[in-house]
Amino acid sequence: MYNQDNLILHRLQEEDLPEIMHSFTFPWSSFAATQAKWKRYYAEQKEGMRSVCVAKFQGAPVGYGSLLRLSEYPEFRTNGIQEIHDIWISTAHRRLGFGRRLIQYLEGIAHKEHSSQIGIGVGLYQDYGVAQKLYVSMGYIPDGKGITYKYQSVIPGDTYCVDDDLILWFKKDLS
Repeated sequence: MYNQDNLILHRLQEEDLPEIMHSFTFPWSSFAATQAKWKRYYAEQKEGMRSVCVAKFQGAPVGYGSLLRLSEYPEFRTNGIQEIHDIWISTAHRRLGFGRRLIQYLEGIAHKEHSSQIGIGVGLYQDYGVAQKLYVSMGYIPDGKGITYKYQSVIPGDTYCVDDDLILWFKKDLS
């Protein structure tokens, strides 16, 4: 069985980029798009806009996540709530506590920066079911503003695509 003591969490370093780009190029994206994403994430971290965490198990990358200082979600942005963003744990390493530890690491960064609350968004279709349950078990509660599509409140009666942009937002007190 897995020993969580072999899970190492650390902030993204420039030397991590090649391995991360190769490990996390997904079938729904191109390698060029993956490169652009990780170069942007690293640049945003250097500028203080984002903190990126890499999760390694037995020396190999198994996940990542980030903490956005300014969320694109208007409710969080207006209220100065930092957002845990783009959490990913490889399929073979899910349900082992790695996602929980990654989120706790990012919460710790926000807490050190004197944030009293933190936010996270989650998709609504089945692929997000495990994440939905995890966030609730960690004390996250819906922010009460309903769902958004591409960061804008949905309008009752309108039609929206059920994809990664249809989000329910959660908050958690860090005090």
